[in-house]
Amino acid sequence: MDAQKNEIVKPLVRQKIWHKPLVKFGFVFLLGAFCGFLVFSFLKTQFSGGDDKTREMKGTLYDSRSYNNMTIADNLIYDSPLAKAICAVRYSTKIVEIRLDLSTLYPVKATLQFDLNNFEVLNVQNVTVNDQSTSMAAANFVQINNVGDNKFIIQLYNKNSLQNNIDFKMYQNDMPIYQNSVAVNKE
Repeated sequence: MDAQKNEIVKPLVRQKIWHKPLVKFGFVFLLGAFCGFLVFSFLKTQFSGGDDKTREMKGTLYDSRSYNNMTIADNLIYDSPLAKAICAVRYSTKIVEIRLDLSTLYPVKATLQFDLNNFEVLNVQNVTVNDQSTSMAAANFVQINNVGDNKFIIQLYNKNSLQNNIDFKMYQNDMPIYQNSVAVNKE
């Protein structure tokens, strides 16, 4: 019995629930998830699978209100007895719209060339349809073969809004008669 009396009885210490490792890690995890949700909601990142390329295009196809609100890049004018051309270029952060008026007596080929890393052809529309005129679009150019009076609307997707040039050239019998360039995204 003497041995039992000499034993020191250790007091039982109970830890509070906040000092247990599992609770600490769970609390840190929930705090991180909450902060991540807050950051996500403030950034308002769009994860929709929709096509953003054509979102700004609706106004330019149906009426000219958004075209009038676009930034003017330049107006190229060529006038000779055999051919007349007016190339009006405007742009926004997503769309470059080119309105091309061609008036020719003889066959003329007009091309618009651009960097395919900066622009993508969305639409080529012949506003005044003429049986003798055709248009063709490829990855980095739009070609129009024209005879008579025609108006075209060419819409390009402005991929990165960096400054870049769009080259406008006119050929008659495969000989260049006019060429010029328009700078887009000039800021």
